[in-house]
Amino acid sequence: MDKSNDAINLPYLRFRRFLELLLILVLSPIFLLIFLLAAVWIILDSPGDILFSQLRPGKNGKLFKIYKFRSMYDGADSRFLTLKNDHRITKSGQFIRRYRIDELPQIYNILKGEMSLIGPRPVPVEFLARYEQQIPNYQLRHRIRPGITGLAQVRQGYTTTVAEEAIKLKYDLFYIKSLSFRMDLVIMLHSLKGMRK
Repeated sequence: MDKSNDAINLPYLRFRRFLELLLILVLSPIFLLIFLLAAVWIILDSPGDILFSQLRPGKNGKLFKIYKFRSMYDGADSRFLTLKNDHRITKSGQFIRRYRIDELPQIYNILKGEMSLIGPRPVPVEFLARYEQQIPNYQLRHRIRPGITGLAQVRQGYTTTVAEEAIKLKYDLFYIKSLSFRMDLVIMLHSLKGMRK
């Protein structure tokens, strides 16, 4: 079913943008402390850059560079999805991934207007063409800014196959259609709860 004509709650998205920027401003001292501690640990743990960047599709499919703390050994092939007990991941990387600290540099992407706190999680550009070819209406998930977390992340988790990605799309399209403060609050609470596991 083509959902391209579904209305998007634009007033709420504008309000949410204001809330995101306010939240980042208020919590900036805490974020800066976490950034500093994570950066020092990454430097001491393994040689290489502190940050990792990768092209991903944003709103309307426009490509942007996403930023993360480096969690893999320098020179590791990042074209492949991360698996459980992945040998490419450093000791510091295991910790920052577990508690989602590796995603914090994406606050910069939010400030630039490329991402939101909550929305469809952007996939690496290497997988985009295949997903668009094999999954009907896949491009519709790009109608809003991608998020650091989202409904698919708390309900389904990471995906490694086209079939799983097709299921994730259903969550993404439902989220876009049902945008609300209540839904975002539930997703955020579930995301924070998942960080403690």
